[in-house]
Amino acid sequence: MPTEHYQRVKTFMEKVGQETPTEVVVPDEHTRLLRARLILEEALETVHALGISVRVQGQEANIDSCEFTPNKPVDLEGVADGCADISVVTIGTLIAFGIEDEELLREVDEANLRKFTFPSSAVA
Repeated sequence: MPTEHYQRVKTFMEKVGQETPTEVVVPDEHTRLLRARLILEEALETVHALGISVRVQGQEANIDSCEFTPNKPVDLEGVADGCADISVVTIGTLIAFGIEDEELLREVDEANLRKFTFPSSAVA
């Protein structure tokens, strides 16, 4: 069962003519490129709103090849907007792949919380 947020994003995607499959699929290259650009665009806008510049020097980008410099003022409105936009584009990517969000998000949340759950016998 998808979340209400998922349903709203799906409605938006349908209104702008994007595919919203009902079964798990691997979208075509055009769709994958669009989703990658949207995710990176919103992530970089959010990072900039956090007051951080990011640079990559002539190599395939990965977290270790990026230089992060805190050199700008924080834009709280931009941070909030960016986080919401990231949610929209990532949920949209799940939709483009035909993957519902609620169960997936629950599993990820629970897995993250388990990292901090220790058996009572391990606590001394």
